[in-house]
Amino acid sequence: MISFHLDFVAQSIFGQETKCSNGKARLIPHEQYCDFYYRCQSDGQAILEKCPNGLAFAGYQQGLIDHCAYPYMVGCPDGVRTMGQAPQQSDNCPWSYGVFAHETSCTRYWQCWNGTATLQQCPHSLLYNEQLHSCDWPQNVSDCQKHPICTDKPNGAVPIENSCEKYWLCVGGYPRLQRCPAGLAFNLELGKCDLDYTVPGCEPPPQPPIEGDDLEEPIGGNNGKNSRGQ
Repeated sequence: MISFHLDFVAQSIFGQETKCSNGKARLIPHEQYCDFYYRCQSDGQAILEKCPNGLAFAGYQQGLIDHCAYPYMVGCPDGVRTMGQAPQQSDNCPWSYGVFAHETSCTRYWQCWNGTATLQQCPHSLLYNEQLHSCDWPQNVSDCQKHPICTDKPNGAVPIENSCEKYWLCVGGYPRLQRCPAGLAFNLELGKCDLDYTVPGCEPPPQPPIEGDDLEEPIGGNNGKNSRGQ
């Protein structure tokens, strides 16, 4: 990996000598990787620079930090250039910087800055659009259309056929699978988990009688007296 990186740096810098040879200090985008760029010195030398992990070169004094912005803001990837750095992942952050969809929620998303994820909430009835990297109208977010399970009850509990402990919890028209704790069953009338023996059809099976010699009258008996203490 080290030798590859050194070769890559050397080849890239040598390839930019003609672009930096006019003696003008400036920044030049890398020809292959969006997250790298060249800093041209006044003596014509090119110094290879890289953006913070997850960001792409946006231009001199452009972008969010260090001349870099989110890749989608600068049209990367574009069929010619792509990201050259390996992702530096942390909790809920595929890259150190970026805006990413939530794993289970359509109304929330993660904003990652220097490897720290901050949970964001779309306003009103908007949903997070992963293609636009922003909140959008629900009809424009095909992966988060409201489920027919929640048509009659967009907010509330919906039973699951032939299941005592599982049910759907609809939030804003989107179902989330829920499970009652052990010994409880979903009560449709109450709209929540209840003692299983109070829910018709979910009563626990009757316990079989306990069998064992300890329940039989001992041979010889003890004249009805408890043997403890004798």
